[in-house]
Amino acid sequence: MKNKTDQKEERLSNDNLLKMKKIKELSEENFVLLRPIEGTQEGYYLNYCRVYDYAELFSILKSTLNVCILALEEQQDLTLDIKNKESDVKRVLEFAKNLIPLEEGIYLDEMRKLMLSQEEDIN
Repeated sequence: MKNKTDQKEERLSNDNLLKMKKIKELSEENFVLLRPIEGTQEGYYLNYCRVYDYAELFSILKSTLNVCILALEEQQDLTLDIKNKESDVKRVLEFAKNLIPLEEGIYLDEMRKLMLSQEEDIN
């Protein structure tokens, strides 16, 4: 027959196993935007960024360059060729918004809850 200490340790061990399983599930579900680079280089790459076609991609790149030109105050003569300043800025901001890793944010919120509940169990 197990004593109370053994029972408590076994319960904590089972709780830890369940939490580790939950961590793994959350990680697989939510770590989707950044993927590790294989090989000799270290770092991550963006898994995807949605564009509809090459024309949209090139338009976004052109808008990004236009916004950079607009940011350079001393380059006023170059801004004369930029016809749709507002739409360029809007397009760049929409593109940047798509780069925000919301899934990873969800993961961090869930992980925080899980880890804080683990601390409460220990105390």
